[in-house]
Formats: sequence, structure tokens, C-alpha cells
Amino acid sequence: MPGSFAVNAKEGSRSEILADYLFSRWGAVTPVRRTDDFGIDLYCTLFDQIGKGAAVRDYFSVQVKSGLIPWEFKTPEQVRWLLEYPTPLFLACVDKKKLTVAVYHVMVRFLLRSLSVAGSLVLEPADADNADSLGGIGGVLGRYMLPAPVVKATVDDMMDDARMEQLSNVFQKWVSLERENCELAQRGLLRFRIPLPYRVNETPASSVYEMGNAAPQDEFIKRGILTLAEDAECLGGQLYRKGDREGSLRALLLVCHIRKKYAPLFDDDPRWKYRLPADLGRLVNKALNDAAGGNQGAGNEFQGADELTKLLEQSPIVQRFLAGV
Repeated sequence: MPGSFAVNAKEGSRSEILADYLFSRWGAVTPVRRTDDFGIDLYCTLFDQIGKGAAVRDYFSVQVKSGLIPWEFKTPEQVRWLLEYPTPLFLACVDKKKLTVAVYHVMVRFLLRSLSVAGSLVLEPADADNADSLGGIGGVLGRYMLPAPVVKATVDDMMDDARMEQLSNVFQKWVSLERENCELAQRGLLRFRIPLPYRVNETPASSVYEMGNAAPQDEFIKRGILTLAEDAECLGGQLYRKGDREGSLRALLLVCHIRKKYAPLFDDDPRWKYRLPADLGRLVNKALNDAAGGNQGAGNEFQGADELTKLLEQSPIVQRFLAGV
């Protein structure tokens, strides 16, 4: 009807405005257009004050709810979207009557990803002052309580610069923890870290719980192997240039083993066209080959690495270890 609108349709918008105001005290905030809403309401940054300006230090995303409304994921595709979301992600629940914003971590997604959980998922925010677990509800897989927010701010808090600075320090710690867990997942390492217990509006303790999957599916093992190979290859060359020849040698032996044991994983990567790319091949392998006398005429390009591997395998300790004795 011209000149009118549905009042209830504006409830979510008012919640987002209040959450927007809170996060804008700590950095830039970009609301998602209604037509582009896919489960995220706010794209946010944290910044460091530099004189009269500021520099962005981190990024995170926020889903906003009006009240303590469960965040539901009804299909495997929706659950997978949450579990694989690549950057720090938080849930903000707004109480418009009390003019309060409660911000929750959703780190349970890292646990569920490590366990390859599919199906449906419900995250239920609660209003406790502290949390000592990830909030499984009665052992029911797919339903998890978010026991306590990490930050809870009133409008009066948002008007208080000193209070906002204190809460900013708390929230920055949680964003960095989320970032670390996202990076672990992207590297193919199915583990995550969370401080437990924690209290609302308090900096989490330095001690953390580490949980994960000790026997993940091959898909994640493959990603981890490729990450390990590149890390060792890169650091091996850097250690050599810094004078740590022993460290570079151990990196070379590790990469040689991975390249041989899991050769098909590298077939589609042009960077691994050669057995040992970059400085690990040009510097470390050449120096080892020189030490073995292998760069004389048409010798084995990897003579040093091959001979050293044979010596290692001939060790009685290594043989017993490989035999499982």
C-alpha cells in the first residue's frame, strides 16, 4: 500500500544499526545490502589509532539477531558454508529494549569441521556470565549452546571512551584467536584452540584448550601434506642462507620423503615440476651434492640426498622404528 510499510520488517534493521554502532567504535563497518544477504550482515575491521588517523589491523564478519534467537543451518550445504567460512566470524544478539549488544564466538564450527559433521546445525545463544565448554546440548549432535558472549555492551558503554577501549582489547583477542583457527583450517590442520573457561568482557586467559581430529579424512591429509612440503621447502632455503645448514638439511630430507611418498599429489602443481624447487634445490641440494662428489660430469643430481637417505635407513634404530618394534 503506498505510503505505508510493515513495522515488523524493520526489527532486524534496527538491531543491525545498534550492532553497527558498536563495531564502528573499533573500526570500519560495511553493512551487506538486503538484496545480497547470504548469512552475513556486517563486514568489519579493527584499527590501530595512529595520531589523528588509523590503520586497519584485522577483519571479521558478523551475523546480527534480534534477541537470543537460534542461528539455524538446515541443510548440509548451509552447514558446510559455516564450517568453511574463511575469516573470523561472530554472532551479535541485540536486545532492543535494554539497548544491549551481546557478541558471541562460534568456534564450535572448527570442532565440527574437524569431525566432518554434516546434516543440520542449531547454535543457541544464552545469557550466562561465563562459559567453561563448547556447549553441546545433552549430547545431541547438531545442537550447541553458545553459553556466554565474549563481549556485552550497553548504549552507555558505547558512549564511554574508556569502556570502549577496554572492551576493544578484549574483542581484539578473540578476533586474533579466530584468525589463528581459520589459518590452521586453511593449511589443512584439523585442530583449533580456544580459551576455556572465559568470562564476559574479560580478556581470555593465556592458557588454551587444543582440540581436533587425529585421524582426518584423506582430503585434509592431502592439503596438510602440500602445506608441509611448501613450508619445509621455503624455510629450508631460508635457514641455509642464515647459516643453519643442519636445519636446511633436515628440511631437504623431509621434502624428499614427501615428494617420493606422495608424488601424485604434486602432479598438477607446476611449481613442483622439479623434485626440489627454489633455494632448497638450487642451494641446499647442490651443496649436499657437492659434499657427496655428485656434481662431477653426468652424475645423479640428487646423489647426496639419496646416499644420506640410505644411511639413515640402515641405522638399526631407524630400522626398528620403521618395523614397529
